[in-house]
Amino acid sequence: MKKLHRVSLLFIAGSTTIPPATGINYSSWFLVTFIFQFLIRTRYHRWWFRYNYILGAALQTGTAIGSILVFLLLQLPKSSTLRLNWWGNTVWTETADALGTPYYPTDPNIGF
Repeated sequence: MKKLHRVSLLFIAGSTTIPPATGINYSSWFLVTFIFQFLIRTRYHRWWFRYNYILGAALQTGTAIGSILVFLLLQLPKSSTLRLNWWGNTVWTETADALGTPYYPTDPNIGF
């Protein structure tokens, strides 16, 4: 119970911050966070103190530049009518949440 204060509130409430998240989203997020916020910070604190801000800025800048490039190269030339049809864009329509099917069906006469 003493180490519970180290658990991030974002990890607990993560399902409300990124709704379409799957297990791979959480596991990759947790792995990167564990490496940089625990291992490197505790073992190489001087390096972490010097370069962590630069790494965070670089990751945010890369995301922003990538978003701008996707807009300029894909959306703008097609007048925002581009529709990509690949597995990553359509797989969510076949999930139990999108179809409204329960994980454990219950008898309507009995209920819960």
